Amino acid sequence: MKYKFIFLLSITSIALVGCDNDQSTENKKQAQELVKHSLDNMVLVKGGEFLMGDFGPLVGDKIPFSINSDDKKLHRVVLDDFKISKYKVTNKDFNSYIKITNKEKLPPSAWGKDVLADNVSVSIPWEMAHSYCLWLGVMSGKNVNLPTEAQWEYAARSRGEYFPFATNNGKLEKGVNIPTYEEKEQMTGGLGLPYYPIGKYPPNPLGLYDMGLSGKEWIYDWYAADYYTYSPQKNPTGPQSGKKKVLRGYAGGDYQSALTMFRQSSLPVPVLDGSKYEEDGITPSYVFRCVVNN
Repeated sequence: MKYKFIFLLSITSIALVGCDNDQSTENKKQAQELVKHSLDNMVLVKGGEFLMGDFGPLVGDKIPFSINSDDKKLHRVVLDDFKISKYKVTNKDFNSYIKITNKEKLPPSAWGKDVLADNVSVSIPWEMAHSYCLWLGVMSGKNVNLPTEAQWEYAARSRGEYFPFATNNGKLEKGVNIPTYEEKEQMTGGLGLPYYPIGKYPPNPLGLYDMGLSGKEWIYDWYAADYYTYSPQKNPTGPQSGKKKVLRGYAGGDYQSALTMFRQSSLPVPVLDGSKYEEDGITPSYVFRCVVNN
């Protein structure tokens, strides 16, 4: 009987090891697929020089585009080549990452199930977005991170062109390159939210979709209102420290926040006082994409 027990225990152990190996192999395969999918959807942005900030006084009616005061210091920036995600990271991609890595689960949505659809941009705190990009870097052997504020604006403006909005023509045209109210209602279960599936409308001339639209994108940089007054010219990465992170993009209301130069900021965990995003959910405003640096 003793030998029979040992034999059965051995068989069980072998089976468990086999299951672990199968799971490990499957995870490795899924990880490779996600990394390949992510890198295949990167667009090369050739480096160069541009004037960063509110360029309104240089074009058209010669008046500022933005109502902000923190973007008025036009300053020269020089960037190296980089690649940036064609699309924002979706719920599907992030859920795959969670399954592969056994990381913390996706926060619930505070605004209904439609914004959790597979092909809608995932909305998460800054650290989770940052960790995702770093994981892609570890798995691919490349230098992957969130975009810097300068990289984001340079790409949104199609390598620094004077584009007020990061659409196919630099303008906002409902039903053409942004949704009508009826389209927003249809895509968000009647809520009329300005968040919609990726790739629905034409990209900017670089081939980047929804830059400055369909949510506010997390940026690598800490935020400082006066940063443009002392930003280094070559590959700026923001202040060394801070309380809030930079955000870029539209989350409703007027279209000021969709402007390519419009700066916003938020605590890295964007929740109301006393609430917990793990329990109370997070609004669909806090989205992101990654970059590959040289």
